[in-house]
Amino acid sequence: MSSSGERFTDVELTNKRLPACYGYIAWKLVSLEEAMEALHYLLPEINRFVKLAQRHCVFPNEHNLSKDEAATVYLYTMEMLEEASVHHILNQALRADDRSKVRLWFAYLKLLDSAISKLPKFKGILWRGINKDVSQTFKKGQVITWWSVSSCSTSVDVISSFLGNAPQSTLFSIECSNGKSIAAYTCYPNENEVILMPGTTFEVVSDPLHHHGGLHFIHLKEIIDDDDEQQGVVGSTTANVIPNIPANARWAQNGMTIAGGNGNGSGSHQLNNPWGLYTDEDQTVYIADLMNDRIMQWKSGGMINKVAAGGNGEGNRTDQLNGPIDVIAEKETDSFIISDRKNRRIMRWSRRNRKNEETIIENVDCFGLAMDDQKFLYISDYKKHEVRRYRMGEKDGIVVAGGNSQGDRLDQLNYPTFIFVDRDYSVYVSEWNNDRVTKWMKGATEGIVVAGGHGRGNTLNQLAEPKGVFIDASGTVYVADDANDRVMRWSKSATKGNVIAGGNGKGSEANQFNGLTGLSFDRNGNLYVADWGNHRVQRFSIEQ
Repeated sequence: MSSSGERFTDVELTNKRLPACYGYIAWKLVSLEEAMEALHYLLPEINRFVKLAQRHCVFPNEHNLSKDEAATVYLYTMEMLEEASVHHILNQALRADDRSKVRLWFAYLKLLDSAISKLPKFKGILWRGINKDVSQTFKKGQVITWWSVSSCSTSVDVISSFLGNAPQSTLFSIECSNGKSIAAYTCYPNENEVILMPGTTFEVVSDPLHHHGGLHFIHLKEIIDDDDEQQGVVGSTTANVIPNIPANARWAQNGMTIAGGNGNGSGSHQLNNPWGLYTDEDQTVYIADLMNDRIMQWKSGGMINKVAAGGNGEGNRTDQLNGPIDVIAEKETDSFIISDRKNRRIMRWSRRNRKNEETIIENVDCFGLAMDDQKFLYISDYKKHEVRRYRMGEKDGIVVAGGNSQGDRLDQLNYPTFIFVDRDYSVYVSEWNNDRVTKWMKGATEGIVVAGGHGRGNTLNQLAEPKGVFIDASGTVYVADDANDRVMRWSKSATKGNVIAGGNGKGSEANQFNGLTGLSFDRNGNLYVADWGNHRVQRFSIEQ
């Protein structure tokens, strides 16, 4: 494996309008051996190459790639005979008019996507090239899409070395925003490789330049979606939208009902004991509708709510839920992760296809969910009184909070409910029976009390059966103070909190709650609260 030039010089020249192939995003994550099973007839020696990749890949590693994920990247960069290289045959399928050919690669692409999601994003100038003149194919202002996995280098010298002494050659300078650096995981670390995933779109910035000696120069700029440019939020995967909320912010005291509020029932306009809430970047709210065994979706600006997962009756089939208590959405896989409490399992459901569901963790007394920007999943276990962190694909995980039996010491938890993970990977835990919220810094063996902790009560330094918890960009803690029918805000290092919503006694008026569970904020700082006893979700608009 002395040469790797083809990956960098296999440039897509036909600007086809092909149907997008993103089905792999919601595909089940399997081992590398399983992912390659369907490809034996294309690559008869693939088992041998998989073993080589697993033997030589970088594992363990600083980016927490699993061994199969690291081997997947390594396998992509392995150079074999042209007709037997993974990257060559994969990219042929990705460019084919017959999109069904890509389906064979879904399991492999899922692993590759999972791996690169953990790697640093590259923003800057990249280079590719081809040893012939293709400049006539590109015109200023033209928009093109590369459907293959595109290998680039941060070094123009690397690309020039592959072009050799060809009488005519074309060099591409690419302004990149969403590249992924795989240099540390390839067969050839000195090539400074960055890859662009299938479907990357570019604008031709200017007409090609023609230099003496047969070198032609084309300037491309990646076109990025609005979502990629959004500021003020954390995480490229599912991490919560974390707004910058001013310290003196206030919210409307009368909430607006966005879901439910029409009595206890199972109609699309009703809820039955809503618990967990998740608000995504486009202000869509997902609701764990506990007693209806379903996840409901409410889109910002709309009055129509729809079933997003479950809704097929109480049960333990893969298309059913039983008492779902929390939900988060994962952008990169376009899926939900659901705490299916009574079934003692964690489920993943595709947001695109309600028939594509899978159990990812079993035999856990799950309650709250969170995910950090490295795609680690956190689950509170209300019977073991602990929070565990799982790498995707793991079944056991490691304890990051509690785990020292039930109690009120700082190294213990007592019925942990909802959880939150901040930018520094600190875990915040709402403890039902300890009437407090504790913060567990990464690697800590004890928590720090950041809200409550002065016994059950309704004074400003107390909580009563706290549930939902949220941390904003400045470290302010927001708590659904369930038994006190109020939402509390505790500034960083504060000894007492203040009421920002509710606190007007138990009731069904717009400024009251009848028990509250989940809470979340959208990117603008608007507050959403699951008012479980009134079977509704309330929105409180921020009034800065």
